[in-house]
Amino acid sequence: MSRKLLAVDMDGTLFNDDKTISKENLAAITELLDAGHVFAFNTGRPNHALREILSVYDEFKRDDVYILGHQGIIGTRFDSDEALFGDYLNNDDAREVISEVLLKGFTCVTFDAEHIYTFNDNWFIESYKKLSGEQLVYLDSVDDLKGKNITKLIAIDYDHPENLQAFKDEHEKVYGNRFESFFSHYAFLEYIKKGTGKGDGVKKLAKLKGISMDDVITVGDERNDISMIEAAGTGVAVANAREELKSVADFVTENDNNHGAIAEVIHKFVIK
Repeated sequence: MSRKLLAVDMDGTLFNDDKTISKENLAAITELLDAGHVFAFNTGRPNHALREILSVYDEFKRDDVYILGHQGIIGTRFDSDEALFGDYLNNDDAREVISEVLLKGFTCVTFDAEHIYTFNDNWFIESYKKLSGEQLVYLDSVDDLKGKNITKLIAIDYDHPENLQAFKDEHEKVYGNRFESFFSHYAFLEYIKKGTGKGDGVKKLAKLKGISMDDVITVGDERNDISMIEAAGTGVAVANAREELKSVADFVTENDNNHGAIAEVIHKFVIK
């Protein structure tokens, strides 16, 4: 059997709703790695933050485990901060979008490889910190971002997420040739560099490992997972995924994220 690469989303996919990983999923991932296959977390979370969250799981402290963080933009081994690849926004372009997001009254968070920044202090930010489990650096001015290698930015509006869709649509002609934009959560509109994302990240890792895209399996639940579902030889949506993702997936699991969806995928497509 050819060597496989399994790349999975975290929240709503591998994670249970309580942000833990089930014993069933851990056992299946261990079985996959023991058989010589490759496993990757393909996530919107920063690499260093995910590594800290997963430090309680010894199962991932081994070879052939990778993190594709910041929406697949930065690739690292699980046990290292050294970037295997990384694609960053043009700094001027990033600050242009951030300025417009703030002008329209949205809350904004933005990222480089080491930090998460915000200009807001409100309940949206407190909710984001609770959801992500991450700490933020507060900035006074968008100009404070000059010179930083920005990976992505998020516009947030929990109260009126429909305004985010309107913003996305209204600015597509302005930003569409420079950015990929998508929703990673009903209230999170994200912008990353054009041509990058979870699909691009998994392609780069597969090439690095000498694995054909036909032997790549990806699993997700949200709209930001569409690019990796479409890029893979086998793209899988978990049972609890959005309909937009299910419509482009090759397979939809019987189980949801709380009931071993990843184990189901591994035993159907990798370890038979």
